[in-house]
Amino acid sequence: MLLQRFMMYLETQDDAVFIESMIRCFAAPVARGVKCGSLLNLRRKGRDLRPAWARSRSALERALSLKFAELSPDGQSLLLLIYRDAPLLEAISSGGAGEMLLEYGYDCGFRSPAPYIREIARRFRTGAIPHEVGLFLGYPHVDVRGFIENRGRDSKFSGYWKVYGDVAGALKKFDEFKNAEAESLSDLLERAGRLNPAEAA
Repeated sequence: MLLQRFMMYLETQDDAVFIESMIRCFAAPVARGVKCGSLLNLRRKGRDLRPAWARSRSALERALSLKFAELSPDGQSLLLLIYRDAPLLEAISSGGAGEMLLEYGYDCGFRSPAPYIREIARRFRTGAIPHEVGLFLGYPHVDVRGFIENRGRDSKFSGYWKVYGDVAGALKKFDEFKNAEAESLSDLLERAGRLNPAEAA
C-alpha cells in the first residue's frame, strides 16, 4: 500500500525529485548502515534521466553522505551502484569475498573501492551481467558462488538474493533491509503530505 502510494506520488514529480526519492527509499539500507552497497536501476517511462542526474548528483552525494557509480548508462536507464567507501571496501576485500574476486580476475589489495568499481563497471559495459556484483552488495560469498555455480537454480531461499548457505542469517538481513526501506518510505510520504499519522505508525 505504501509503495503503491509512493509510486503514485512520484508520477506527479519532476525528474530531480523522482531521482532523489528513489535513492532515499531504495538505498535506505546503505544510508542506515545495514548494507554496504545497493544497485538501483533508475528508469522512468522511456525518459532520459541523465540531464537531471548530472544536475543532482553532487548535491545528493553531499546531502546523503553516499557515493554513486554509474555501471550501465544507456539513455533509457541509469544503473547505479550506491555505496559508502569503508563498508564496501571491507565487504569486497575481506575473507572469501576477496579471494573470490581474485579468482574472477580482479586485481586486489587496494585501499580504496574505486579500482574494484572501475573493473565491475567495465564488465557491465560488455553486456553480460557480472554476477560477482553480489559481493559489492554485501551478499555472502557462499551465496554469490552458489548462484553462479548453480546458474540461479536450487537455492534454499530467495529474497533480496538467492540463499545457498545460511538461511537464518539471510532472513535477519532481509528484515533489516525491509525495515530500513519501509521507514524511509514512510518518511518520504509524510514529508510530502501523502501519509497520515495513523499510517506511519
